[in-house]
Amino acid sequence: MMNILITGGCGFIGSNFVRHILKNHPGATVINLDKLTYAGNPANLTDVERRYAPSRYQFIKGDIADKEKVEAIFRGSNIDWVVNFAAESHVDNLWNLLSP
Repeated sequence: MMNILITGGCGFIGSNFVRHILKNHPGATVINLDKLTYAGNPANLTDVERRYAPSRYQFIKGDIADKEKVEAIFRGSNIDWVVNFAAESHVDNLWNLLSP
């Protein structure tokens, strides 16, 4: 069994990658860590939740910058691979978040 942590898995690219892994690698389990900002939508994976959870798919709402949460995932899940799709793709949106 291969355990994969996918960050940003509720975005467009990440959700399609989650679907690809679960469909084409029957020995894989996926943990999807997503902060659910403007680009993440858990509805992108409703079909995955119905089909694979909880045996092969788990969603965790969280930030990759939350060291304690990420460490807890690694401690509890025996992660083999990490695939990172977590990103702020719109620099103008990020700038607005950081500006006073």
